[in-house]
Amino acid sequence: MERALVREEQAVISRASGIPIHTQFRAHLLRRIERGDLRQGQKLPSEREYAHQLGVSLAPIRQAILDLVKEGYLDRTRGRGTFVHEAKVDEKIAILSSFTQTLRAKGHDPDIHIRFRGLVTTDAVIGEALRTRERKLLLIRRLAWVNGQPAALLDAYLSPRAFPKILQADLTQGSLYQTMEELYGVVLTRATSTIEVIRCQEDAELLGLIPGTPALQVEGTTYDAADRAVEFSRVIYRADRFRFTIESFHRQNKVIHLIGAG
Repeated sequence: MERALVREEQAVISRASGIPIHTQFRAHLLRRIERGDLRQGQKLPSEREYAHQLGVSLAPIRQAILDLVKEGYLDRTRGRGTFVHEAKVDEKIAILSSFTQTLRAKGHDPDIHIRFRGLVTTDAVIGEALRTRERKLLLIRRLAWVNGQPAALLDAYLSPRAFPKILQADLTQGSLYQTMEELYGVVLTRATSTIEVIRCQEDAELLGLIPGTPALQVEGTTYDAADRAVEFSRVIYRADRFRFTIESFHRQNKVIHLIGAG
């Protein structure tokens, strides 16, 4: 199978073209992935085999494959080879709702790992968002695995004075929002969130990414029924595992946006 795939690639490189070889090869692989010629989870021939059959050096082949790995089209595992990336998790997650509960409702079973839970010095931006002068805030950092891969890093900042029991609560099974409601009767009713593309650096290893890989970051503040700022959250989603959907509704001279991720 792999040798047959290599033979199909032989006509894709034009030395007379002014386009760099790695760009030509990357474009061809991408077309085959998008057409479905290369299936999800399918193993590609080795870089050396591609280079030998195409009569080019190893460097442009490796660069093209690394580019597609960074962009989320391929997975490269030491000792196993390069594979076409599996499909993204295509399920809606409303930003105001629980990450874990929403995924479970859609048939996924996220594995939540607590990476840190304790007090940290209050950042000026977060303190302002939470409308607090507390010098320390409770940070809960969770790493979510979906379908056997790290998928999202969730940071939640809370007032330790308002939520002291959260320090000992079990957050691996139930959601943070559910726990807050059960322990304190707090129900979150609205949120303001900002979505942006970042280059994942410090947290790349936790998410199984190469440093500098693009990721989706959502920062926001959630409020309770009395419109008190309750939580500041920062979630970093692997861009190759999620996508966001926006639905808009016109209600009483206002436009309401529902933002989800899949």
